Amino acid sequence: MIDYIRNQIKKRRVEKRLTQSDVAIDLGITAGAYSKIESGPTEISVKKLAAIATILEVNITYFFQEQNSANRLEDLNKPYGFATKSDIEQLISIINKMKQEIASLKKSLPTPPKKKKKQ
Repeated sequence: MIDYIRNQIKKRRVEKRLTQSDVAIDLGITAGAYSKIESGPTEISVKKLAAIATILEVNITYFFQEQNSANRLEDLNKPYGFATKSDIEQLISIINKMKQEIASLKKSLPTPPKKKKKQ
């Protein structure tokens, strides 16, 4: 699996027409250190993989998915009206978090006293 991830990193870097030095500079490491990430001697931490995904403009899951599913992630920047798919997904996430906060706030409110019926 790790070799597959390394191949995906290299493939995406080449697609973006970036050199190993370009990515290394963005990561704040030497080109030699980055070369070892792609070639194998250096282990890739999740934090480093997330940084590489950002630089290569893909979701981190891109590195774990087979070719057919990975291509769908390329559409994150495809425009849908005035927003991209990525923008819409971020908004959905924010809305869901707001719904959870509202539900939590409602639970924390005191229950109103029951009204007495008029006789």
